[in-house]
Amino acid sequence: MDLSPTQIEEFGKIVGHDFFSTDPIVQDRLARTTLPEEGSRPLGIIRPANREQVQQIVRLAAAHKTPLYPISTGKNWGYGDACAPLEGCLILDLSRMNRILEVNSKLAYAVVEPGVTQGQLSNYLRQNKIPLIMDCTGAGPETSLMGNALDRGFGHSPYGDRFGNSCNYEVVLSDGSLLSTGFGAYPNAQAQHVYKWGVGPSIDGLFTQSNLGIVTRLTLWLMPQPESLEYFFITLKTPEAISGLVEVLRQLRLQGMVRSTVHCLNERRLVASRAQYPWDQADGKQALEKQHPELLDKLCRQYGIPAWAALGVVMGSRVMTAAARRSIQKGLKGLPGLDRVLFLTEKQFTWLNRGASVMKWIIPNHPLLKSLGEARVGMDMLTGTPSFDTLKGAHWRARKEPGPAQDALDSGSGLIWISPVLPMMGESVSDLTRLAEPLFHQFGFEYQVTLSLTTERALSAIMSICFDKSSREESARAKACSEKLMDVLMNAGYVPYRGSPAILASIRKYSPAFWTAAAKLKQTWDPDGLIAPGRYIPDQKSKRTSA
Repeated sequence: MDLSPTQIEEFGKIVGHDFFSTDPIVQDRLARTTLPEEGSRPLGIIRPANREQVQQIVRLAAAHKTPLYPISTGKNWGYGDACAPLEGCLILDLSRMNRILEVNSKLAYAVVEPGVTQGQLSNYLRQNKIPLIMDCTGAGPETSLMGNALDRGFGHSPYGDRFGNSCNYEVVLSDGSLLSTGFGAYPNAQAQHVYKWGVGPSIDGLFTQSNLGIVTRLTLWLMPQPESLEYFFITLKTPEAISGLVEVLRQLRLQGMVRSTVHCLNERRLVASRAQYPWDQADGKQALEKQHPELLDKLCRQYGIPAWAALGVVMGSRVMTAAARRSIQKGLKGLPGLDRVLFLTEKQFTWLNRGASVMKWIIPNHPLLKSLGEARVGMDMLTGTPSFDTLKGAHWRARKEPGPAQDALDSGSGLIWISPVLPMMGESVSDLTRLAEPLFHQFGFEYQVTLSLTTERALSAIMSICFDKSSREESARAKACSEKLMDVLMNAGYVPYRGSPAILASIRKYSPAFWTAAAKLKQTWDPDGLIAPGRYIPDQKSKRTSA
């Protein structure tokens, strides 16, 4: 399927021909994916500058029955990239819509368009000396704030729930009409940026993890810079100790002593963030920890990597942070397998860096120097400054260098993220490990996992299947691993909170009633199935469903 000359002319007139392309080279680039499946080939790409152009594009697409696949910046690696789930979509690239429409320092919010990136807003706040902090993810500076919120992603701060801390969505529907949610639906509503619910049914959530409309603006809540802030780092000596740590952190979160998202990384995930797979010493047919455990041990010693490491932040008044520090220290006292607990303020970290600047002339390769660099990246992320360095783990089995932007597609990385949500209990974490780790080993991959304690009661286990995308054999193993893992997880009741089209197809099989109801919404709001067909809600009346 190709666009006709008439369609090409009409779409080009809306945005200007410089911002519309059906070039085969561009089509090839947009078909790239880190997933093991071959990427779908789009009709082309169109890049509107504003909401009015989006409405015109949607109306024209409806007239010609042209399916659209909206993206913000297209850097959703491991979950689907910029690649449409199905062939023959026109990519609606919203990255030109990158205006920060308002920042209110008194009420602590920002109004942004889809193309506004983490790095852009972070720099804006810093350059304009606005005493606010945005929540930040580990996806790098060039990823969209809105895109992550609409996929219900999460960051690291007390505002880590991106969807929960956003409101007032402006949405273009499939007929080109405009809808605003919450109090934004009412002219001059004074509370539209500060109150989520509005009056009547709350429908913000219908536009997250769905294909019911195209969100062109939203309000994102920010945090005031605190009087006091302390980062905390926890390391464990043994893999089994993570269950006890989760138990302690749950109590601390329920008590309100820890409010940030705490991320706990196992040693294989930490190794992947600092090194690449040792292809000169191993063949990748089996997991490194199974085939060459001595190599994994060597890498852990080289980089000073513990069995587990956890990172979080406490912030507020000096009294609050002091109380939280004491509670964390008390809760961890006597924890089996505990290695160390470290609290750092900015001032203390500055003194450590000064000492390191002297040490590097005496012991240039000391692991502490590298650890300080890693700590700086983590600390910056906790206070709203994204970094490209957090993306290094995506390239674990890549054969090429990713470049300065750490783009997983540029390095030829293979990456699937499978992210089940668990009750925040040590026994749930042990059960997940019991189920998942043998499957990673069965298909020859390292068991890399990050436990993200996202609420007071639940955590997300982000499991990374890293593979060499250039190898058909390894890609086939990765696909088989993800399929088997999904079957086992779903049967055990551990459901991922988001996923690639293939992961979502696996999820939908287990809840036909829910997805049938969602499909009825799709049929009502987008009867021709033109907005992101195959993404989340499948089209029940046609063959355009994701496999």
